[in-house]
Amino acid sequence: MLWGKNAQGKSNMLEGIYFFARGRSFRGAKEKEMIRFGDSQASISLDFVRDTDRYPTNLCVNIPSEGRKTLLRNGARLTGSKEMIGAFRAVLFCPAHLTLVSGGPALRRSFMDIALSQLYPAYLDSLSRYNKVLLQRNALIKKAQGVGKGAFDNYIWETYADQMATLGADVAARRLEYMSLLSASIEELFGEMTDGREKPSLSYRSSLLSEKDEDKGERAADKEKLYSALLSGIDREIHMGATLYGVHKDDILIKLNSKDARTYASQGQQRSLALSMKLAEGELSKRISGEYPVFLLDDVLSELDSDRRRFVLSNIADRQLIVTSCEPDIFRSLSGEARLLHTQNGKIVDIDGK
Repeated sequence: MLWGKNAQGKSNMLEGIYFFARGRSFRGAKEKEMIRFGDSQASISLDFVRDTDRYPTNLCVNIPSEGRKTLLRNGARLTGSKEMIGAFRAVLFCPAHLTLVSGGPALRRSFMDIALSQLYPAYLDSLSRYNKVLLQRNALIKKAQGVGKGAFDNYIWETYADQMATLGADVAARRLEYMSLLSASIEELFGEMTDGREKPSLSYRSSLLSEKDEDKGERAADKEKLYSALLSGIDREIHMGATLYGVHKDDILIKLNSKDARTYASQGQQRSLALSMKLAEGELSKRISGEYPVFLLDDVLSELDSDRRRFVLSNIADRQLIVTSCEPDIFRSLSGEARLLHTQNGKIVDIDGK
C-alpha cells in the first residue's frame, strides 16, 4: 500500500509496473516524457515469478533521451514491446475507469484491447497489423480528397479492404468471444453487489458481425461484410477524410435491467458496472491463463463510497494488490500481510519496518 501526498511519485510507481503489462504509460505519457528532468535516460526493471515457473523472470526497459528504447527479458534483447506483453499481467484501476460506462467508445475498445492483448499474443499481432493498415488507408484517403478515388487503381482499394477485413475479422472474433464470457462474469459480480436486485448485460457491437438471431447468440465475425462496406463507402470516406468502417469503430453495449446503461443508469449504477467490468477482467485472466494478474489501484478507492470500496476490496483481498492513496486511513480496513509504505519525493519508506 503506497501512501503519500499528491505529486510525490505514487502513480509513477504504478506507471513503471504497468509498463511491463501494456508496453506503454497508462497515463498517456510519451516514452521520452517518462525520463526524469535532468536525466539522460529512464531505466525500469521488474522481477516476478509466475505460478508455473521455478525461477523468476526479469524484464528490463531502458529509455534514452536520444535513440530507441531497449527491452530485455532475462538479459536477452527483445525486438519490441509486443514480445514483452503477456509475460507479466496486471489489471489497472484508476479514476478514469469509473467512466467506462458513461464515456466514449474509444475507452471501452481500449478496455477490450488491453485485456485481450495480455492474454493472446495472436490478438495483439492482428490488432497491431490492422492499425498499421488503417493508417496507410487513411493516408490514401487524404491523398484522394483532391482528386477522387478514380485517381488510384481499384486494386489498391481492394487490397486495403481485403487486409482490413481479414485482420478485423480476427480481432472481432476474439472480442466477441471475450465479451460473452465477460458479460456472464459481470452478471454474477453485479448480482453480489446488488443482492440480485439488478441484472446487467454486455454485448459487442461491430460492423463485422453477421445479422443473425442475437437472442440465441448466433453472431459471428463476417469478413465479407466489412470488405463490401470498405469498397462501397469510399466516396463518403473521402468526403469525411477517414476510414469509417472497421473494428476501430466498434463498441460495447452495456445494459442494466434491459435498458441502455449510458442513458438510463444513475451515476452510482454506472460506477458499479465499471467496477464489475474491471473485477471481471481479473477473473477472466485467471480463468484463461491459469493465474491471477496483479491488481493495481491508483488512487481509485477515495473515489468510491464505503459500500463500493468494501465490495472491491472483498473481491481482491486474497490477490496480489498494490494500492495508492493520499489518505492513509483508507488502508485501515485492510488486514493480513498488507504493508503500508510512505512515498515522498519519489522515494519509498517502509513505515512498517518490514
